Amino acid sequence: MTQLRDVAGRRYALAVAEMARAGGDFDAWMEAADGLAALTANSAHVALLQGDGMTDERFGAIVRQVVPGIDGARLNLFRLLRRKGRLGLGGSIASYLRELWDAERGVERAEVRTAVPLDDEQRRRMAQRLSARSGRTVEIEAVVDPALLGGAVIRIGDRLIDGSTRGRLRELRERLAQPGAASPA
Repeated sequence: MTQLRDVAGRRYALAVAEMARAGGDFDAWMEAADGLAALTANSAHVALLQGDGMTDERFGAIVRQVVPGIDGARLNLFRLLRRKGRLGLGGSIASYLRELWDAERGVERAEVRTAVPLDDEQRRRMAQRLSARSGRTVEIEAVVDPALLGGAVIRIGDRLIDGSTRGRLRELRERLAQPGAASPA
């Protein structure tokens, strides 16, 4: 979920979102944006793709390998970014576009950190509880964090829900430290 984002990437994503709305094909644009992010995740790859030795034909062939079935309009986005030296914005564009697409669909994304992997049933139940709590459809990205002792830490947008064992113990310690708290016998 953590993604380096750039203001220019947001501008491109807004323009792509407008085209996606007009064409009713957000899914295809999102697939292309994900391919763009994968293609440009490594700065060395970006340098090669934008290098003088890269022909448009070779560039198009590489893009088609990463995003099979890409059509002309989406391929033109890749070409435009290459021509302007902005391929490095791939991850930023994809991140912002996903955010815009989620808003269109009424979806929130939650990053759930746990000490052990969640199975499909646990993910489904957690998504249901979070959806009921937020009033929106919640999609979960599960992350295993060995630093956690137990429980879960959930981030939805700028909200943080700390249900980890460490967080619960910290909360208990703070309550016990308050004046007037019952002292242990």
